[in-house]
Amino acid sequence: MKKQNFLKKTPTLIVFASLALVSGFFFLDKKITGNAIIDADSNFNFVSLIGLLLILCSAIIVGYLTKKR
Repeated sequence: MKKQNFLKKTPTLIVFASLALVSGFFFLDKKITGNAIIDADSNFNFVSLIGLLLILCSAIIVGYLTKKR
């Protein structure tokens, strides 16, 4: 029987990708988060950057899954 790493199993990767995508969209909209981390006067929104990085991670995982098949 072949042992496989838990993080390389397809259902686990699908769960991680969906969580990253949902949380990424959650962090993109500052009205939902309430802008609690950074005040509204700053030009650079760090919370939106976190959201973009989570969406990018989700896209990388989906790309890995499609290439794996």
